Amino acid sequence: MDRATSTMFARARANARPGHRARTVRAAAKGSSEKKRGRANERAPLPREYAHHAPGSVQETDDVVRWGYAEPEAREKWANTVITHVGDGSREPVRLGVCVGEFHNKLMDRMLEDARVAAETMGATIDRVMWVPGTYEAPLVVENMLQDPTLDACVVLGYIEKGSTLHGQEMGSTFSIIAKQLELEYGKPVGMGIIGPGATAEQAEERVAYAGNAVRASVRMARTFTPAEAEDDDER
Repeated sequence: MDRATSTMFARARANARPGHRARTVRAAAKGSSEKKRGRANERAPLPREYAHHAPGSVQETDDVVRWGYAEPEAREKWANTVITHVGDGSREPVRLGVCVGEFHNKLMDRMLEDARVAAETMGATIDRVMWVPGTYEAPLVVENMLQDPTLDACVVLGYIEKGSTLHGQEMGSTFSIIAKQLELEYGKPVGMGIIGPGATAEQAEERVAYAGNAVRASVRMARTFTPAEAEDDDER
């Protein structure tokens, strides 16, 4: 390389350095800004006294639980507001239909028994049980139960296990959407006692209480939102 060419490349490198340095500074500043925004968007940690349910625990409100709005210092703020919890103070009989998946029958037997005990404790009854091949077959049974004027709510029990594909996720999300659409259409609760999708066998064993939790939620909802058929019968 001759002297003239060498001098030309040296000048080119010298001229490029300021721009390169500017881009480096801008990139560093952008990275720092993004980190600051990330920290600003992080959620504050929950207070240590925050109460929550561990996976598979029985989700039933204890009588000794104190709600913030009921504390003396908060009563004045809520004095003109009607605050209720669905189903509170009611022991009206609720008739349930239960749809159960046939897969993993031993696990399902335990969940069905958990549902029965929960219903009995709540003063409700399970009047009808129908077993289905799987979660994809449940929507038609749920609709049939919601159409039944002798039933006040429906509970679905199942287990969508962890697989090697996303089939379980697709199945679970499809059923959830349909179930809630039917709930709104018929005005009757649909309790979701389904473990998963993506649950391992060990996780499923720890979550049998999902059945009873679904029953308790459905009974409380049914006692608050009376089906139109029952209201029509009372008027007659």
